[in-house]
Amino acid sequence: MAREQKPFNLILLGDVGAGKATQSAHFAKKYNMFDFDMGRELTLLRKKNSKVDSAQKRTADKGILTPTKIVRDILQSKIARTPKTKGILFDGHPKMIGEAKLVRKLLTEQKRANPLVVYLLIPREESVKRVLSRKGYNDTQIKKRSDDTIAGLKNRAKYYRDQIKKVTKYFGDHYEFVCIDGIGTPAQVRTRIQEAITQFLENK
Repeated sequence: MAREQKPFNLILLGDVGAGKATQSAHFAKKYNMFDFDMGRELTLLRKKNSKVDSAQKRTADKGILTPTKIVRDILQSKIARTPKTKGILFDGHPKMIGEAKLVRKLLTEQKRANPLVVYLLIPREESVKRVLSRKGYNDTQIKKRSDDTIAGLKNRAKYYRDQIKKVTKYFGDHYEFVCIDGIGTPAQVRTRIQEAITQFLENK
């Protein structure tokens, strides 16, 4: 008889446009985890609170991450309310060092198992290309664009990299951390992530 899989936690981070949401949806379903998508939570909150909407727009226009206090409140609420019988998959979050420390603090307080931290790595230019491609621009149009859209994306990618380096360093000091090549088809990247998860679970 196969051994029942105990709940585990997964923090899936990655560069802008690395395909975190696609991979998170797959693994959250496979392992019956709560898919903690901060973007989705902020969207729901924004519909209820116009002040949150304004704050997000101001920071998004500059390519800056969402105000930390809003994110911290959501983190605290969602981690506390998720049943202990269900693992949590942090979909592309936390992105800032203060939030990373809070996640570790909350997981410890809630007596949840240490998570596996996976980072999907792609080059910065690939990040910009992928995001603009989602907006419907082809390679030629992407190369020609020099307006605030590309400037904002590049600024966002740089700011994100600067912040996420601190997060990955912190998590690497406290949890099992794996950096994975995010170049390839979604299936190829998924296989690399699965290998990391399998090894992590076998060593638990």
